[in-house]
Amino acid sequence: MSTIEEVVVPAKEGRGVYVKKGQLLDIVDVEGHQVGDIVAWFRNDPSEYMSPTHTVSCNASVGLKTGSQVFSNLRNPVFTILRDDVEKHDIVVPCCDHERYFNDYGLTGHGHCLGNLEQGRDLMGEDHELHGETAWNVFMHNRVLPDGSVVTDPAAHPAGTTITLEAHEDLVVILSSCPQDLTPCNDFNPTPMMLRVRDME
Repeated sequence: MSTIEEVVVPAKEGRGVYVKKGQLLDIVDVEGHQVGDIVAWFRNDPSEYMSPTHTVSCNASVGLKTGSQVFSNLRNPVFTILRDDVEKHDIVVPCCDHERYFNDYGLTGHGHCLGNLEQGRDLMGEDHELHGETAWNVFMHNRVLPDGSVVTDPAAHPAGTTITLEAHEDLVVILSSCPQDLTPCNDFNPTPMMLRVRDME
């Protein structure tokens, strides 16, 4: 398989790529123990976008693993997971934002995934309006307990951990290398990630 593009996403920042229908997208944790938040929308119709909540409904599951599909807000397949080194992700909790850090920690200047995603969008020259609930928290080790509470565990996977997605449409994809350093989700140490676009043949 030929590599079309590789984009390093610096720690606590956001970057994006264009992925064509049938191409593969690798999301790589460069140093390990890192969570990434991704959003995606259809290039020919930005009103259709990857939707974690619709994915839960379509799969009748809050889990994702090798072979799972991720769906759009119109319930069309966006990605199929072809490889998943972790098979632990979160598609319930929205990505972190300014309000999260202010309400939970009293902070006003902390970086957040929504801002990173907007950074990646702007660097690509796109103008799609982003919302935290449309982000998929890749590699995030959240557990839903029997009483309904959500617990965040450290991401324990090693350097080079990869998830490979097959695109079902021409997409714009943005990834945030999550800047959260106040909970265990990145083992309190945000690090870089990478996006790799490949052709199937």
